Amino acid sequence: MKANNTTSTGCPFCGTGCALSIECGENGFKVKGDKTNPSTQGDLCFKPIQMAKALDAHRLSAPLYRTDKSKPFHEISWDEAIALLAHNISSLPKDALYFYLSGQLLTEESYLFTKLIKGYLGTNNVDANSRLCMATAVVAHKMAFGSDGPVGNYADIDDADAIIISGSNPAWAHPVIFRRILARKKAHPETKIIVIDPICTETAEKSDLWIGLSGGSDTTLYNALLAEMYRRGVCDMSFIDRATEGFEQTLNAAIEIPFAESVASCGLLLSDVETLVELFASDKKILGLWCQGLNQAQDGVMRNLGFINLFLATGRLNVQKGLPLSLTGQPNAMGGREVGYLSNALPGYRDVRNSDDRATCEVYWNLPPDTISPTPGITVTDAIDAMSANQIRFLWVACTNPLLTLPDVKKTEKAFSNPELFLVVQDCVLSETASLANLVLPTLSWGEKEGSMTNSERFIKRVRPFKSGPAGAKSDSEIICGLAQKLGFLGFDYTGAEAIYNEYKALTKNRLCDQSSQKYESLSYQWGGERLYADEHFATPTFKAQFHPIISSASHPDKNQFVLITGRTKKQWHTMTRTGHVAELMKEEEHPYLVMNSNEAEERGIYEGDSVVITNQLGSLELPVRFGKLAPNHLFAPFGYPETPINTLVPVTNDPFSFQSALKSAHVRVTRKPINCH
Repeated sequence: MKANNTTSTGCPFCGTGCALSIECGENGFKVKGDKTNPSTQGDLCFKPIQMAKALDAHRLSAPLYRTDKSKPFHEISWDEAIALLAHNISSLPKDALYFYLSGQLLTEESYLFTKLIKGYLGTNNVDANSRLCMATAVVAHKMAFGSDGPVGNYADIDDADAIIISGSNPAWAHPVIFRRILARKKAHPETKIIVIDPICTETAEKSDLWIGLSGGSDTTLYNALLAEMYRRGVCDMSFIDRATEGFEQTLNAAIEIPFAESVASCGLLLSDVETLVELFASDKKILGLWCQGLNQAQDGVMRNLGFINLFLATGRLNVQKGLPLSLTGQPNAMGGREVGYLSNALPGYRDVRNSDDRATCEVYWNLPPDTISPTPGITVTDAIDAMSANQIRFLWVACTNPLLTLPDVKKTEKAFSNPELFLVVQDCVLSETASLANLVLPTLSWGEKEGSMTNSERFIKRVRPFKSGPAGAKSDSEIICGLAQKLGFLGFDYTGAEAIYNEYKALTKNRLCDQSSQKYESLSYQWGGERLYADEHFATPTFKAQFHPIISSASHPDKNQFVLITGRTKKQWHTMTRTGHVAELMKEEEHPYLVMNSNEAEERGIYEGDSVVITNQLGSLELPVRFGKLAPNHLFAPFGYPETPINTLVPVTNDPFSFQSALKSAHVRVTRKPINCH
C-alpha cells in the first residue's frame, strides 16, 4: 500500500498506552507501532492492528430520541438534542442529576466534564468506570504514599531480577508489557517470573512459578510473608525507620498466625511461599505488578496495601532494589484521575473535601466562592439504587456501557428502564446501554478526534485523528461545550483540544502530576520522572510512607459452591462495542464459556463441551465448559458477551474504602444441563 500520509497517535485500548503510527493510503489504513515513542518503543498488540477496519461499522450519524423508552427512536437535529439536554438538566435539582464517565475519554474531554459538572452545575454526582477497575489502586496509593500515581515505569522490567505478577494476566490484558517481560527473560534466563493467581492463566503458564492461591486469601498470604520476613531478620529496618510509619502496628496484625498455618489456609505449598520469602530476603531487584485480581475485591484496598507493604518492608522503592507498579485497565484512566473525574476529586489530584483545593478551582474557573460542593457525590452503584427510588432522575453516560459492566445486571437494567429516569447515552454505536436511553448522542470515535492520554507509567501522549467521522457525529468536547453555552455558562468557547489542555495543565502546577511546562504540540511526557519518591520524600503530611495493618474481609463459599472469577478475553476489549465487529478479533472468541478444573467437572458428570447452568441468588446462566487449571473450587468466565452477561451473577459487594465492586468473587453452583429426550 502506498501511504499518502502518516499520523502519530495512541491506542484506544488498555492502559499500556501504546503509541501508534497510522499510514493512510488509497487502500485504507496500516497500523504500526511508533518507534520514536520512549514509553512503548514501537511495540503493539493485535487489537489496534485490526481496529481500523471497524471504525465505520454500525456507527451512529444523528441524535436519536424518544420520550417513551418502550417506543422506537426517531432522529432529531443537534439543536433539538442540546435543547433537550439543557431543559432536563435545568429543570431538576442538582441532587437529581448524575453523570457516568469513562477511562476511554480523552483527558481534555474528562476535564471539560469535571469543569462543567463540579464547577458550573455545582454537583459532585459524577463517577467513572474507573470505579470498577482502578478506584482501589487510587485509594491504596493515597494511603501508602499520600497521592495517587503509579511509582515506577516500564523500564524497570528491563533490568528486574524477578517479576512478581499478582492478580493480573498481562499476556491477555496488557500484551505489550508481557512481551517486554518475556524479552527480559529471554535475554537473561535467570530472571524469575512468579504469578500469584487462582487461575493458571497464559501468563502463569509462561512463568517460573504459579502460586495458585484460593480466591480471597491474598491478604493472608501477604501478612504471612511480611511476618516471616521479619522473623528471619530480612526487613530493611534502616529504610523503615527513616522513611516510613506504622510498621509496628502492621507487623503486630500480621504476626499472630504461624507461617505454615497461614500458608495452608491459602491452599498453597509451603515450599512455593518459601520461594517468595527467599526472594524478598535477597538483594535482587524485584518488580511487583498487579491489576484487577487485587482491585476488584471486597477487600481490594487491603490487598493492594498488603502487596505494597512487602516492598516497603524490604526498602524496594527505587531503581536498584525494585518497586511495586500498578497496571491501569483502561487507556486513559490515569488521565481521568488526574483531571478529577471521580466523585470526590478535582483537577491536579485535588479533592472536593479540601477547602483550598475547591477555592483554587473556583478562582481558576471564575466561579463565586463556595460554588463547588464540599461533599463527594455518591458512587455509581449507590446511584443505581437512587435511580430505582426516583431520587436520581437524569443520567448522562459517556463512552461506556455500564449495563454489561456494573454488577447485578438485572438491577442495573431495571434502574435504567425506570420511566422516571431520563437516560442520555453519548457513544459512537448503539450499545446495550444506549438501547435503553431516551436520548442518544452520536460521537466521533478513536481515530477521528484530537486530545491526549496518560498510560500506566504516567506517560502522556498525543492522540491525533487520521480520518473523518460520520457527518452527523460530534466530538465529546463539542457536545459538552455546546450544552454549557446553551445553559449560558461562560468559559466554554475553546478553539480546540490544545486550548482545553493548556487551561487544564495550569491546574497541575506544583502538583505531583505537574504538566504545566509542557507544550501541547510536542506533548510526550512522563510526569513525576521515571520513578516517584526517589528522594524518599512522600506526599503524606509527615512526608513518610505509611504501612497499614492488613485485615481481610473476604467471604468464602460453602462446600457446595464455586468462586466465579470474571475477566477479559485475549482479543476483545470492554464489552465488544468496538472490537466485536472485527472478524479477526472474534476468531475463537465468538461465544462465551466457563473454565473448570477437569477433575471437579468430571466428578459431576460434566465433560468438556457440555453445557452447564451456573446459579446463585441473582439468577442463572447457561455456558459451555472448557477445561483449564485453577485453584480448587474456582471457575472463570469472561465478561462482555451481551447474550450471556456474566455480571448477572455478580452481587453488589463493594470494598469499604474505595467502593470498588468485587467483580471477581461471585459464589455460584454448577449443574450439568439436562439432555432433552424426545
